[in-house]
Amino acid sequence: MMVTEHDERNGVVKTTWKTVRERVACVEPQFTKIVDQLSPDDTFPLYLVYLPYGALKGDTQSSYMPDGKQGYYRLSDPQAPADIVKHLGYGMGGSPMGMVLEKQLEYFIDLRHKKITIPWLVYSPGHFFPFSTLLGCESDRIYAPNGLLTVTSGARSTFMLPNIGCNTHHANLKRDFNIQHLAPKTLYDHWFLFREIIRSQTLKCEWRSCLVYFSEKWVNKLHTDSAWMKLKLYLHEMAWRKFEYDRNRIYYDMAFSLIQEKRNLKPNPYLTDTARHLFATALGAVPGYVPACDDAALPLSQIQHAFSASYGMKKYLPTLMQPAHFDFSAPGAMVYYSLQHPSTHVFSPKSREVSSTIAEMLELEYIMRVFCEELSCEANICADTVIGRIAKSVRFHYFHNKSDRQGIIAPSVEIPARDARFMHVNDSVRHSGARFAADAPFVRGCIGMSSSM
Repeated sequence: MMVTEHDERNGVVKTTWKTVRERVACVEPQFTKIVDQLSPDDTFPLYLVYLPYGALKGDTQSSYMPDGKQGYYRLSDPQAPADIVKHLGYGMGGSPMGMVLEKQLEYFIDLRHKKITIPWLVYSPGHFFPFSTLLGCESDRIYAPNGLLTVTSGARSTFMLPNIGCNTHHANLKRDFNIQHLAPKTLYDHWFLFREIIRSQTLKCEWRSCLVYFSEKWVNKLHTDSAWMKLKLYLHEMAWRKFEYDRNRIYYDMAFSLIQEKRNLKPNPYLTDTARHLFATALGAVPGYVPACDDAALPLSQIQHAFSASYGMKKYLPTLMQPAHFDFSAPGAMVYYSLQHPSTHVFSPKSREVSSTIAEMLELEYIMRVFCEELSCEANICADTVIGRIAKSVRFHYFHNKSDRQGIIAPSVEIPARDARFMHVNDSVRHSGARFAADAPFVRGCIGMSSSM
């Protein structure tokens, strides 16, 4: 298990603030400015960790470290390098304090029995983790459940929009990339196939996320040295902003309940939960889905090329979807949610009455319209809050591949006209006549969110 001081963008690299500060400054200039005033010397080591696409970064038990031989070890493992244990062992029960430098991480909940993952958070360059290292205090009360959250390098909750379950075409991937997985039957299975393609020796993919871990001496100084108080306060303020929605969620839940009582709403509980989740998505508190247009979350161009050139996807564009947080203060880009691929955080039962997806969409649209009307009223308890702003400034668009007599639901074939990202494919993988997969399961009952601010 190697720890090197020579950065070859692989494994674990021991470094110093002087060496890495320029890279940190590119993604977190204010943090860099404060640290420069403290001028930490070489006795404050930092560790760069490079992770290939799909590699586990950690779970609720501990972090994983690459061993330089395409394997990984936990910080708690007996064979972990002594230097790593000495400086990062304080994060043995969870994670050392770190920051994303390159690409993205996804925190998600893996519900294998339901064949879904729930994207929880997407961490981009400049994001710190975990704030519990700074904010937590010793207590015999355990609030966080074990074995729930998992973290991967790059996007886990990703999938190809068109169907990729054809055994005949899949045989081409098996031949060209030595694939062992069967053709995927669900969207949940797509990631396993993507990861195996990227790990293939045929590609020799160089995609890496990069994290920087802070040694225990940094954390001790934050807790004990008054000279480091400015940096500690900066990180505390960042954490305070990050958890603002969670701290106020009880008030939002109360507002939704009062609206239901006032308007005598007695909808399908599943759709009520979905409506609340749509507001959380519009707030940016939880991720929605967007079409991938760059390599930040996954090796997009290489995956698309594999399905265009090897799998033989010629009828449809190889559009990949990935989790992303919506920014309602930035008009233009949309984010999406699908009734066919739910990612709500609660699982109320559906109504026993058999209903079509279109019927559910129409009922959901009515619930959302009522919520928006009431939350926009000046007399509402949330009128002056960010939820009130969402109700006034975010537009919810409903799509299905079948027609709607009421004209509320737009045909999914119109999505690319509203969002050009669905047509984003490199010319090298674009087949003549290939079109947007308007009949894909994800867009058969899809809600898009856009901001008018």
